[in-house]
This record gives sequence, structure tokens and C-alpha cells, in this order.
Amino acid sequence: MYISAEVTDFQNFNPIEYISAREIELYKSNKKEVLDDLKNYLLNDGNSLDGDEIQKHLFPEENIDIFLSHSHGDEEKIVKLAILLERKGLKVFVDSCVWGNAFDLLKVIDKEYCLNTDGSAYNYDKRNYSTSHVYMMLNTALHKMIDNCEVFLFLGTPNSVSVKEGIKNEESLKSPWIYSELAFIQHVRRKTSFNVNTQKSLTESLESGHIIMDSLNVHYEKPKLDYKINSRTLEAILRDGYTSNIQVLRSLYSQLTKNQQIPIPTTGVNLFG
Repeated sequence: MYISAEVTDFQNFNPIEYISAREIELYKSNKKEVLDDLKNYLLNDGNSLDGDEIQKHLFPEENIDIFLSHSHGDEEKIVKLAILLERKGLKVFVDSCVWGNAFDLLKVIDKEYCLNTDGSAYNYDKRNYSTSHVYMMLNTALHKMIDNCEVFLFLGTPNSVSVKEGIKNEESLKSPWIYSELAFIQHVRRKTSFNVNTQKSLTESLESGHIIMDSLNVHYEKPKLDYKINSRTLEAILRDGYTSNIQVLRSLYSQLTKNQQIPIPTTGVNLFG
């Protein structure tokens, strides 16, 4: 990853470019991987699954331009943003696509390995064990994808960010997946695949799945990202007539330096060489 940024009010994002409902559904279906018969992933003992092969199939590693981190409640608007970015020539990764793959994988594994003998319900201990494996695959896949991206973009909305009760102006996260992603970018190696000549100030100013649980809410302190922009800035970048991904990234980096208010110092990292 090269840089991270938060769109602080993505709920207000309203691009003027038209996107049809069919295009949205097609995008979602194209991002959906299908898991083959689990027998194809059995090891020689005939009873153990090859976790590495499953990850390669469902969560293939690739270099991408922009990683979109978001709440499941904002998925429709996120897909629209992804479509617009891809129209600009950018390779985009939507993290909920991976969540969906992981949850579907869990259903397949649980049906095969975790049902009680009478088939009436899942065995609690077996399902805890299978869940830990699938979620570890998911978390590892997300971290690898973040490491391979150019820009990590977190789309902040009331669905993804809240304020802890009784603690004024202290933002928190409820999703363990978003928390894992934002915590990971505090430590990920910084690198770029492009020879981008951005302003010196960018280097100088670099700086704490959605499982629906009605009865349990857990708050995580929200880690800081490198920069913050608003939805109107993002819309302006998308309106410009860029013809390549490098032009879009240059514009984004330029806007980040203009809009950043609280630089987060970085140590031991030279992003521009």
C-alpha cells in the first residue's frame, strides 16, 4: 500500500454520471466467485481441506489501484463508486465481495462437516472451529490485498463510524472487519507501483464482514488514516476527463495534500525514493 485516506461523509456522495440497476447487478455477479466441490480441496488423508488452495480460488492475489473499505449497509453506493473508478481505468477491489465469498464458503463447510448426526442442527464446537478457519482465511486475504493496493480508501458513513456513548467526539467502529483493515494499515509496508511525481508535502504529511448481531455490540477505537477528504472532492475527481489510472491517482494525491488538516508523521519510510 502507498497511501490511505478516508472519505468522511460518503453518505453524501452523489455522482452525476448515470449507472443503471442492471450494471450494478452485473458488477456484483461478476465479482462473485463460485466454490467448486470441496472434494477438490481435500488433502491425501481424505478428510482435511487444503486451506492454501481454497484461498487461491476464492481470494486470488492481484495488484490493484484502489481498495474500498466500507460498511455492508453502504454496498449499493460503494458498487456505484467502484464502477465509476473502473470507467476511469482503475483496478478496484470492493472488500464486501471477499466477505460474501467467505460466508458462502463457511456455509458449504458447515453443511459438510459440522452438522449433528441427525442433521437437525450444527454442532456448536465444530462450527466454532470451522468459523475460526474461514475467518482467518478472510482476514489474511484482506491484508494481502491491502498490501498489494496503491490506495486504501475508507468510506466513512454513519453505518461504519459511530461515536462512543458518553465520550464526546470520540469515533469508534463496530465492525471487526473494518477495524482489522484500519488497524493493519498502521503497520503495512508503504510502496507504490507508479512513478508519480507528487508534491513534496505529500511525503512530509503522511502520518487507532459484517456479522449482524442484535444482542451484542462491540466498539473498537477507530485507527487514524493518512488523509481525509469529503464526498464533494471525490465527486470532482470523478467528473474530470481523465483517460488513465495514473491521471486519476495524481489528481487524488494532489487533492489530499490540499485538504489534509492534521498530518500524521511517518517514520522510517521514504515513499518517493
